[in-house]
Amino acid sequence: MLEHIRVIDLCDGISQFAGHILARLGAEVIAVEPVQGVSTRHTGPYVADEPNPDFSLTHWAYNRGKKSVVLDIESEQDRARFHHLVQNADILFEDRHPGYLRSLALSYEEIAEINPEIIHASITPYGLTGPRSHWLGSDLTAVAGSSFMHASGDADRAPLRVGVPHSFLHAAADAAAASLIALQERYRSGAGQHIDVSAQESVTIGFPQNVAPMENALAADRMAGGISLAGMDIPLLFPCLDGYTICVILPGAAFAPFSRRLTAWLEEEGAVDENLQSIDWDNIGVQLFAGEVSFDVVANAFATYGRFLASKSKMELWEAALERNLLITPSMTIADLVDYEHLEAREFWDIQPDGKGGEAKYPGGLVKFKNNEVDFGGIPPTLGQHNNSFSVERTRSLDVKDPVIDSLPLEGLKVVEFSWVIATPSAVRILCDYGAEVVKVETASHPDTMRTVNPFVNEDPHPDNSVGYGVYNAGKRSLSLDLSKPEAKEVVFDLIRWADIATESFAPGAMGRLGFGYEVLSEINPGLIMLSSSLLGQSGPHSSLAGYGFMAAAIAGYYELTGWADRPPAGPYGPYTDFLAPRIVVASLMAALERRRETGVGEHIDLSQTECALHYLTPAILDQSVNGRTIQRQGNDDPNIFPHGVFPAEGDDSWLAIACSDESWSQLAELLGLNDLFDADQTTRREHQSVIDDALGAWSSVRNSTTAAEELQALGVAAYPVHDAAGTNSDPQLAHRQHQVRVPQSHAGTMWTHSCRTKMSRTPAVLNRGGPCLGEDNFEVLSELLGYSVDQIADLAASEVLE
Repeated sequence: MLEHIRVIDLCDGISQFAGHILARLGAEVIAVEPVQGVSTRHTGPYVADEPNPDFSLTHWAYNRGKKSVVLDIESEQDRARFHHLVQNADILFEDRHPGYLRSLALSYEEIAEINPEIIHASITPYGLTGPRSHWLGSDLTAVAGSSFMHASGDADRAPLRVGVPHSFLHAAADAAAASLIALQERYRSGAGQHIDVSAQESVTIGFPQNVAPMENALAADRMAGGISLAGMDIPLLFPCLDGYTICVILPGAAFAPFSRRLTAWLEEEGAVDENLQSIDWDNIGVQLFAGEVSFDVVANAFATYGRFLASKSKMELWEAALERNLLITPSMTIADLVDYEHLEAREFWDIQPDGKGGEAKYPGGLVKFKNNEVDFGGIPPTLGQHNNSFSVERTRSLDVKDPVIDSLPLEGLKVVEFSWVIATPSAVRILCDYGAEVVKVETASHPDTMRTVNPFVNEDPHPDNSVGYGVYNAGKRSLSLDLSKPEAKEVVFDLIRWADIATESFAPGAMGRLGFGYEVLSEINPGLIMLSSSLLGQSGPHSSLAGYGFMAAAIAGYYELTGWADRPPAGPYGPYTDFLAPRIVVASLMAALERRRETGVGEHIDLSQTECALHYLTPAILDQSVNGRTIQRQGNDDPNIFPHGVFPAEGDDSWLAIACSDESWSQLAELLGLNDLFDADQTTRREHQSVIDDALGAWSSVRNSTTAAEELQALGVAAYPVHDAAGTNSDPQLAHRQHQVRVPQSHAGTMWTHSCRTKMSRTPAVLNRGGPCLGEDNFEVLSELLGYSVDQIADLAASEVLE
């Protein structure tokens, strides 16, 4: 699909995921490596645990399908060769420390002189601009600054990161998606541009709770395996006979039918009590916060559910969920995943030789394309494998006769959205930020679930007042349309004739049953690109399961690998796969647009949230399939960095994240007075972990987290305050980058939301309004976009289609 695109990958760490995504979509990706190879080649685990730069599973995870070329860009001769590569490339990804490339005369401005058409994306911990842009960063410090970490883990211990490095994967995927958006703009302007991606911001986007304090609303507190809000603890993870299971029991109309079905099952087995039967799950949230019902009622209900779930095995619960349509899934380990029958049925795994007589099981396609197959396979390149075997010269066909340089990248792109909650709406929000015209279709009887979810502005639970809905739907137009009524069919068909893209996230098969399946819609508009997003994909034995990102996160192994070794799984905060999938959604849609430009043919994209999430766990999956080792919960420990963790700071629930490299250890040891360990290597330091951790805790606990971070950064040690929601509101780096912005919103007057997750140099994102009120744009959509007359609109209103 992107076979005509050439990408240079200058990333040293797992930000190589950006190039990997484009390689999976067909692009030619050239990895430029130093003589010793990039750092991922020297990062375990390794095949058979034998260190070898060509057998690192971390490197294999995100470098298949690329070409490896060795160039020492610090030498004048090789830098000239690099210039030649740049001259013939479309996209450049790099993750170097701010200022490094400029010191080599390889800044974006200097590269653009060589190739004015190149799209150059920089992936850094905190972004290229701002007072902390030059701070040292790591996965741990980037996520610490996002407030996501503060909400994850056990309330009585330090906040937790996800059990494997993830923040730079978030950022790399954002860079991949943004680069393809910038390509669309280049067809009009003929010019490239720079994209600035901050890992801190990429993770912050996944936590709309951090704007809650700005709206006089309560943010979530930390709770292992659940959600804690305003004194109400809602467990999501429950023990069962042979492990753990996720069971989503949440207040509100969207979740109530599932809770009632679960209660009916308990009643059948004589496990229900009067307290449980008394709960009105549709209205319990409002009743609790109005003081009409005691929080003890809900706590006792969860205890009853918990006792029942504890009496069943994971398989019993899984089978019941599929049969009874319950929001229950097993909490899987990576070992469970590699043998999961549903993934086998979808032919998800890509099995390749491991080079030492065994096999390596890789995650397969990012998505399933109906009309296009991407040829992707083989093992990752050895270091310098393609030094002499590829042609630097290539034919490029970009020819813009009448350049337009003052429009947004996706101006003129038309999107109709039937998707809801987080995963796909937040992806479509990105399209909207960059100029697409988006019409979101909902009904009053079945509104987007996010309209019913805390936080609300001033704690007023009105469906047009949800902060989360505003974050994921800012800039869109709202059309209220009851899809179940016959009169709605022609309106939908007219929307499809108008649209370039349609997205939906109903349970698999639901659009078809409504008469709006891809086969029908593509007859109306052969160029339509339709994306169907669901928990487990559109096919396979478990595809019918409807649900939320909490459940996909459990299936994908995220609960089992996040937590403390001596405690049950904690899991990351919230519906975690909903925060991972959007970048894959955008990249897939842009690739389909690119293909349509060449062929005129539309596409149907089958996106499984679970499968998307597994690409972010590839090193652990490879370690399981190659070495038979299942990743274990390890708190905030990291196998490659020590000391590495979150330490108490002055104040209540205040914390400091520290990631000390080997190079900076001596400075930290001197600060802590650990003179006996001044020259200790990492192995020796780990043998003295309790001594070092105690010394760090004693030092940090009497210091303000910001002051302590500044002091450590001055010594060359990566550190960052662990922000809670309010902390992100006062963070000078996020403030400089205008991460939180206030926009007009019809119900509240104004509403705080997040700005776009990436920063483009020539065509920055524009956001002019918050999330729309339900049906706010009915007349404008029908009259201006579809050309309906006033009488036609009146007839639709009279038939109660526009509800």
